[in-house]
Amino acid sequence: MRWIVLLCSFLSFIAFAKPSDMSSGMMQEVQKPWPQWLGEELKPDFNSHWQTEITDLGVTYSPAQSLPTVLVIISRKAKSYDTALNTLLGAFSRELPQAQLVIRKLPTEKAELTELLNLAEQSSDLIYTVGSKATVAVREVFKGRQTPVVSVNAKDPVQLGLIEDYQGSGDNFAFTSLNLPADVTLAFMQRFKPHLEQVAVLYAKSNKSAYVTQYLPLKKEAEQKGVKVWPIVVDESDPDLRLKTTMKRTIAELKQNDPNLTKTVLWLTGSSSLLARVAEINQYSSNLPLISAVPDVVRQGKDSALMSFGVSFVNNAHQAALYGLSILKGETTAGELPVGLISPPDIAISFEQAQRINQQIPFVLMEMASDVYDTDGKVIRSEGKSMQEQQ
Repeated sequence: MRWIVLLCSFLSFIAFAKPSDMSSGMMQEVQKPWPQWLGEELKPDFNSHWQTEITDLGVTYSPAQSLPTVLVIISRKAKSYDTALNTLLGAFSRELPQAQLVIRKLPTEKAELTELLNLAEQSSDLIYTVGSKATVAVREVFKGRQTPVVSVNAKDPVQLGLIEDYQGSGDNFAFTSLNLPADVTLAFMQRFKPHLEQVAVLYAKSNKSAYVTQYLPLKKEAEQKGVKVWPIVVDESDPDLRLKTTMKRTIAELKQNDPNLTKTVLWLTGSSSLLARVAEINQYSSNLPLISAVPDVVRQGKDSALMSFGVSFVNNAHQAALYGLSILKGETTAGELPVGLISPPDIAISFEQAQRINQQIPFVLMEMASDVYDTDGKVIRSEGKSMQEQQ
């Protein structure tokens, strides 16, 4: 990945540097005299499609019109964001290989973000915001501007209060969503546990988007159907809310209503800090079936959820890539695009985990699953196809 970092750093410099920032060597190289072994008539005129770069080795003709430049704003390091960025890079390398992707970290200060976006207005053709935090921050200061913005790896924009409905923003933003509607999530839980009575929901206290777009909607939907929802709030800076402590306390309360925990499931939201702690969650779960909102955490080994109904980071980023490419090609505008929702959801199942907790998996869910791991953790179905079909 080192080459990607170096490439993005170089492209970032080119995309945002002022002429005065260029080294004198670079400026002088452009000004080399026309080679005597080429005719003067080959020099591009002012209105030419071409511009030339003259070096000691020869002449390079490039389109005079600047290549598409895409600014990607990311708030912090996270495995989910790496997955999204890799997916974007792959899609652009295939569909628009001349595009330049400039990756920048979300500034901590609003004034710095405003300055970054003002520069992007002049030098970028498209902006991606990776993660809910970056999406909310950019929306606040850049709504209604000229440069289009597409969200990636972010939660439901309607529930976050960024737009009013799912038909589109009507301005310069296009949104995708990692969320399933709460009624769909609950319906799949009840397919798994037909006599479901309790759902314990794990989310990080610092992750406001998980609380607003996942915990609250599920609580409202579930309690209307007679299913009790218990919050498991995690904050490692608070001794009472550390993962082990808060899980043990809540599970003890769950057992008062369901002593054998046969009518209870544990639901892990898209809180990035907790997605990296699945092995610990399994350790403290009293063998409760762990269902994740993120398919990417169903995998081989002990750090896997039992199953997931949701939207994978790859599929979400792929949809965001398609949105951005369509905008850059002039096929649509950001404001015309509806919120990108994946349907039907991505379903992943680990029979390794099912065996560990002695849990039966309904056949209907296995039929629907796009990714399945056997009792040894070996993948036997990926992206809806058996591994034999893919060979």
